[in-house]
Amino acid sequence: MFNSMTAFSRSEKSTDTIQVVVEIRSLNSKNLDLVLRLAPTYFVFEDQIKTMIKKYLHRGRIETMISIQENIESQDRFEANIDRATEYIHVLKQVIDHFQLKHTIGLRDIMKAGNIIKPLEKENDLESVEPLVIECLQNALSDLCTMRSTEGKALFLDIDHRLNDIEKSLQKISSLANEQLDYYYHKLKERIATLTRNMVDIDPVRVSQEAAIYADRSDISEEITRLDSHIKQFRTLMNENQPVGRKLNFLLQEIGRELNTIGSKSGSAEISRIIVTLKSEHEKIREQIQNIE
Repeated sequence: MFNSMTAFSRSEKSTDTIQVVVEIRSLNSKNLDLVLRLAPTYFVFEDQIKTMIKKYLHRGRIETMISIQENIESQDRFEANIDRATEYIHVLKQVIDHFQLKHTIGLRDIMKAGNIIKPLEKENDLESVEPLVIECLQNALSDLCTMRSTEGKALFLDIDHRLNDIEKSLQKISSLANEQLDYYYHKLKERIATLTRNMVDIDPVRVSQEAAIYADRSDISEEITRLDSHIKQFRTLMNENQPVGRKLNFLLQEIGRELNTIGSKSGSAEISRIIVTLKSEHEKIREQIQNIE
């Protein structure tokens, strides 16, 4: 059973002073492409987070957004920028002395400098944040994998149904291919009779020889055998318990080549009609495979 590459999950954990929210979006990609959105303050967790993701996921564009808020219920604290205030007062005194102004410097004058009082920077409690981030990420990854698995099962059933249709059509093509010699014999005989207006006796042996040559040129038995083998390999890969998207995509290309060869070699209108239908099924499977991990 295989997994889809598209899914979304969200997990949230909080304490009295910390809130962590993890959102993961998984999209199609040829390789494992990790995109992490995390505040610079918590970049210390980056390697640990990516290592965890790689344990759960093997292919796809994985967009992970982690929001962390600390001290969400604590009151703000402030501090004064004494150095800035001192320098500002010094300059104000120079201006007052220079113009001989009668002015007493007050708090309002000092505050006009800006940034005199600023919020007190809080130290991040990384030790308390880390276990919450890990737990929240694990839950989000677990939910994401469940969603990918559920969609993968739906894709599995759809592809399996289409493979059944291809196999049934392949049996019909094989049956029609066995009738190729008789088909070319009668077709050639009718053609000669039309051209000669039945005025020339037709040598049955010579007609049989020519028909055999046409049938040999149009022989598709090898293509049918290879196509049947590819489909069996495809089913085997579908049931492997590991990422198989790339292998299935490659094998599907080989199936497409065999279908094209059968369509070009066969002179049967009925076989050509069946091949057109099978190419349509092949294209639908190809679209589904692009979403398989």
